[in-house]
Amino acid sequence: MAIIKDYEPEELKFVLPEAVREQFPLELHFENAESEKDILKAVNEHFNALFPENEMALRYMDDVEKSDLRGKYCKLVEQELPEAENALLNAKEEAKRIKTDAEERLNSLSKQIKDYAAKVQEGTDEKKLPATKTFRIALNGYFLYYSILNGKVVLAKSEKIPSYDKSSLWAQEDKNRVAMMELFGLDFPAPEKPSDEEFDKEHDMLPDNDGEVMGEEEFNDAVGDE
Repeated sequence: MAIIKDYEPEELKFVLPEAVREQFPLELHFENAESEKDILKAVNEHFNALFPENEMALRYMDDVEKSDLRGKYCKLVEQELPEAENALLNAKEEAKRIKTDAEERLNSLSKQIKDYAAKVQEGTDEKKLPATKTFRIALNGYFLYYSILNGKVVLAKSEKIPSYDKSSLWAQEDKNRVAMMELFGLDFPAPEKPSDEEFDKEHDMLPDNDGEVMGEEEFNDAVGDE
């Protein structure tokens, strides 16, 4: 039976490097937060965080999703592939043009089968993170993307901070480090304050495009105040 449209597992597990999983909390528990809006306000108050739009994170598929994909490619193998092979034999007898059309059909089906099989073997699927419930913080050399999903604040994605950003982000990292200790009792190393020469050098290396990230004012407009 095919799964319903937009189905996803109740418990989401994201693909993260082992070093990240061991170093950072996979879920944040905000005390005294009774709603998602309370959580987001706490983030805005305590962290120097950005709220990215259209951010995608890689998650693991569950057995239901894998079974659905297996069913799709098995159906192709058992039903449509034999028909395509017979069409190819007939095309060879009728004309070169028909033969070419059938070969293209066969190649297309074979590619679909391989794609489905590879997807099951990989066992992951991308998830678009909700813009108004996802925040990014700089901490200990990483950009960390936390998202409120199914009532939990989970670490969905991580990126190493580019070398050209490290000096300019040291103050953000330090504030976020303090917030982790104050809110969750988690201790991270203090970032080293860059020299003026290092800051100027890295500032010259910054790219022109900052990406699709909401600032604090845009976040407040999206979430609203109570």
